[in-house]
Amino acid sequence: MNTKRITVIGLGQMGTRLAELLVAKGYTVTVWNRTRARADSIAGVQVADNLEEAIRQSPVVVICVLDYKAVNGIFNNIGDKSILEDKTVINFTTADPQEAETLETTLAVSNAGYINGAIQVAPDQMGLPETTIIVSGNQAHFERSRDALTVFGGNIKYLGERAALASAMDLATLTWLYGSYAGLIHGIVLSQKTGLSLSAFSEILGEITPGFTAFFKHQVGVVEQGDFTVSQSPMAISIAATQRIYDAFRKVGTQPAFIKSISDLLQKAEAKGLTDQEVAALVTVVE
Repeated sequence: MNTKRITVIGLGQMGTRLAELLVAKGYTVTVWNRTRARADSIAGVQVADNLEEAIRQSPVVVICVLDYKAVNGIFNNIGDKSILEDKTVINFTTADPQEAETLETTLAVSNAGYINGAIQVAPDQMGLPETTIIVSGNQAHFERSRDALTVFGGNIKYLGERAALASAMDLATLTWLYGSYAGLIHGIVLSQKTGLSLSAFSEILGEITPGFTAFFKHQVGVVEQGDFTVSQSPMAISIAATQRIYDAFRKVGTQPAFIKSISDLLQKAEAKGLTDQEVAALVTVVE
């Protein structure tokens, strides 16, 4: 099977970038987009006149559209579902795990292999050796499309046969990202309110981040082992620290709802009797 032929459906900024990367690596690329003008602007591709023609052209079909409503619209608009048989469908549209499972089931009926993917970088960061591409789904179809996936990023993380796993990883890591970013913004505000130089804040933040990353990985390991005996950081320290942070924000006159939510969570841990356990025991409060 010639997997050097690939169809790309959806030509927003990311879909366009995926098509361009494939062309640069010598793939025969067919594209389709609801607005044809976007397709005509990409050099070196074959532009399909309709959706079914685009799918017929290639054994591997990459989808990158706005949301799963658009994804479902694509498959609902295929009149002859037999064209999906033995196709590898790689979907980079952001989804929750349940949406991924539903699409996996739908494609299985047509005997198509589904690879669910997650991209967490901007289009101009695609195609680099360090770019991480998270995927899960049918292993045979993953192996078939592995070379194409490495065109998009050099660090391919295959999580297993269940298509939902890539979506779960995507949302779990983004939860960490947005939580950290909200903390960053609040740290900036506290710096400004107290006359602290933002350049100093930025510099020190960069210097301490690797150590905190190691600490976070340790905490994940603690949860995985299920042993919350104190190993690095007792809960009591974080209970006191988050209360001090909350008090500091109140004193400088900010709206500390985010900080209060953290402090309240630690207070619940204290009420649950977790003071003398590793801070990772906080997971039992959230569950």
